Amino acid sequence: MLAQVVALSLLPRVPVPRQSLRPLHVVMSALTADDDLPIVIAGAGLHGAALAYYLTQRGEKPLLVDRHSVAAAASGKGGGFLARDWGSGPTEQLHTTSFALHQELAESLGITSYRKIPVLSVTPGVRSKRTTDICPWLDGEIADSRWMDRDGGAQVAPHELCTKLVEAALSAGGPPPLPA
Repeated sequence: MLAQVVALSLLPRVPVPRQSLRPLHVVMSALTADDDLPIVIAGAGLHGAALAYYLTQRGEKPLLVDRHSVAAAASGKGGGFLARDWGSGPTEQLHTTSFALHQELAESLGITSYRKIPVLSVTPGVRSKRTTDICPWLDGEIADSRWMDRDGGAQVAPHELCTKLVEAALSAGGPPPLPA
């Protein structure tokens, strides 16, 4: 139903006296089976954003916590390259399912950076007429080039993907009250 993003740097830093900290086993033993424990997701990168999104699709209300902001580190700066048919053996199904899932998410969440792209393999060396025709935009010498996959590549801006996942999680309901 909902996720909430909290920037830890915005929270007040309150020193906690060491003697006031209780051991985890004491806290856990004080909880009963009837307690409604919150789901806390540490990090609003790709994994945290996706987890928040899919948990809200199941009716959960996770709390998404990040030190800075959504996709502020590696998840927001990757190349966003997706390859459908590059898996083999145990990863083959993961590749094909993930590729289809990214297209579905792009359509349902309005991710404008998603695009299908052909995948080209190039070998350095002396350029020929054929390599000039197939990849004129590449600088340098290219001895050979071939299409690896004309319709099995895609690209998405990872920051936009993470942001849209979190926005969809947030729009699934109102924010829960933060603990006092």
